Amino acid sequence: MSNLSDTGNGDRLLAAIARDASSGCWLWGGTISNSGYGRMMVRQASGNKMESAHRASYAAFVARIPDGASIRQSCGNRLCVNPEHLEIIDQECERKHQRDFGRSESVSS
Repeated sequence: MSNLSDTGNGDRLLAAIARDASSGCWLWGGTISNSGYGRMMVRQASGNKMESAHRASYAAFVARIPDGASIRQSCGNRLCVNPEHLEIIDQECERKHQRDFGRSESVSS
């Protein structure tokens, strides 16, 4: 995924969040997947596609996401899109995170 900040996705993300002062989370207020993650349509040079809101946030506000990389919310909140709570993780770290939070599905949904 390319950096999305030049496509207006960052502005669209900010328009769809509520900031939680106690946790620092930016809570996604748009579409939510069956697994509890935020989802949004992102604009890219190659066309629009549905993407996880936390991945779109990372790409818009932090950096390009390498192909095959997973992004996790370090706070454990599936609806959080705060770039300060997002990090790239490898597959072993992802499996540990899933066990720690009692999750069986991919955290990069």
